[in-house]
Amino acid sequence: MTLADITEAKQSKAQMAKELTSYMLHKHYCENDMASVIELLDDELNWFGAAEHEYALGGAKVASIFREFEGKVPKCILSDEHYDVLEIAPDAWLCTGMLWVETDPSTGVFLRVHQRVATIFRWKDGKPKCCHLHLSNPYQEMTAQDVGFPTGMAKQSHDYLMEQIEDQKKQIKAQTEELSSIYNTVPCYIIRLLKTDAGCRLLTFNKALAEVLELSEEEVRSLDWSHGISELVDKSDRQRLIDSIEKLKRPGDQSSVDYRLHRRSGKLLYLSCTNSFISEDENGRIIQRIAFDISKRIELEHILTQMSFEDSLTGLLNRNRMNYDIKNGDIDLSGMVGVVCIDINGLKAVNDTRGHQAGDELIKNTASHIVNTLKGRAYRAGGDEFIIIKERTSEESLREELERLMMLMSREGINIAIGSACRHCTDGIEELINEADKAMYRNKAEFYSRTENDRRRR
Repeated sequence: MTLADITEAKQSKAQMAKELTSYMLHKHYCENDMASVIELLDDELNWFGAAEHEYALGGAKVASIFREFEGKVPKCILSDEHYDVLEIAPDAWLCTGMLWVETDPSTGVFLRVHQRVATIFRWKDGKPKCCHLHLSNPYQEMTAQDVGFPTGMAKQSHDYLMEQIEDQKKQIKAQTEELSSIYNTVPCYIIRLLKTDAGCRLLTFNKALAEVLELSEEEVRSLDWSHGISELVDKSDRQRLIDSIEKLKRPGDQSSVDYRLHRRSGKLLYLSCTNSFISEDENGRIIQRIAFDISKRIELEHILTQMSFEDSLTGLLNRNRMNYDIKNGDIDLSGMVGVVCIDINGLKAVNDTRGHQAGDELIKNTASHIVNTLKGRAYRAGGDEFIIIKERTSEESLREELERLMMLMSREGINIAIGSACRHCTDGIEELINEADKAMYRNKAEFYSRTENDRRRR
């Protein structure tokens, strides 16, 4: 409640004296707002503070003392406030009260006292002004039970401190349990290693790691972590993972790497991890690894890659895959290379007379004979066009395979146009493909020329 709320409310002056007394105490102890307290002081004022030396007369004098309190009173909590009011003269009200004052634990100061207060408010020009203010602490003087020392007050503060300590313990325990729950239930695998010049040692890990490895926690601890990895990491990925740890030179450094891991069942997991240099002391460096299972993502990527690189009708590789293999140097050009271009003759006539299903069967049968006869990389480059690339072959071997393919095609009643080229091409394979393609089109032209001549003779 603000000062305006108190003074403007329609209430008795006795009630206002109570609320103004409480208001001044809250402004002093809870907000350290001395200006609001000074605003209520009368020019004629007697002030007795809680300390032995705190005594002054006159509003101006007391105001100057109160200004020195600004910024020096630790934030407090007031509770169990009780006030009584007595009219001691016309428009003059005496308010006496008791309350608990305890420091807010956030201040780092721990004190709790049972304080007494007495105020006198008198109305001047229709406004309430405080002309008497007396604060006292019943424990400032020793109680009847104390001998030689105010042990009662000391015990009161000690009890309050112990309460705050216990409260902090409960909060820490709750936070620890919450963090432990998160640590052991997050969908990632967390380990911490101690790295020294002698090697690495496993410090902690979460339950998710043991579960994904299909091992007990004791079995996880018994694994060899001396290089910062376990023996379950796929052999081809071990050095990359070790190198990612060695990159961490100072606290705050991070490195990321994807790697494969073998579960007890033999299933291969794909993981993506981040290694972090957490801290360093005389015992060594604390390294933390957080890894996520990306197996499903890798599987999906593999499926999408297959879909983009594989011809759905024949199961052969497609032109996208051929371009990818050429661009990335996946084709071995160190020896003799053979290229065969094949095109089905008469596919359009089959589609027109027997339907596209028959045309698809013709394409699939042709692809099957190509794969079984020509040992190499077979691509369906277009609707009825195939390209076969043979690595480390010879002209004689290629010629024999082509003769066998033509014989099989003839038995099946499949007519194809073939063009081939075979030689060393260390500078690239594109020219060789182009040469075989031109030869195939010459062969195709000859076929249709013969077909037209036969038709005319008939």
